[in-house]
Amino acid sequence: MMTHQQFLTTSSGLQRHTPPMRLYEKAKRLGIWNPSDIDLTQDKADWQQLAPPEQDLLLRLTAMFQAGEEAVTLDLLPLILAIAQEGRLEEEMYLTTFLFEEAKHTD
Repeated sequence: MMTHQQFLTTSSGLQRHTPPMRLYEKAKRLGIWNPSDIDLTQDKADWQQLAPPEQDLLLRLTAMFQAGEEAVTLDLLPLILAIAQEGRLEEEMYLTTFLFEEAKHTD
């Protein structure tokens, strides 16, 4: 368990000019989307029109892509933990937005 001796935001504040904080601000502005809101009605209809070999190819490609997305989601957590243990709050804040986006890709 991590024990906290000091909090960066109360002792020195966030370094808002750093690249991680600029990326964090950008993620807050632009990262608003919900995979559950995507209407797949047309995709379902198009899928039915594909020949079985085409469906098989797309399933294989999608499975590889999806595995990659899930791997990124799983691999980010240890990185965030390491960054947090070093006390690099700005980087940690940005990486949490990145983790959230990758989780949505997995969704």
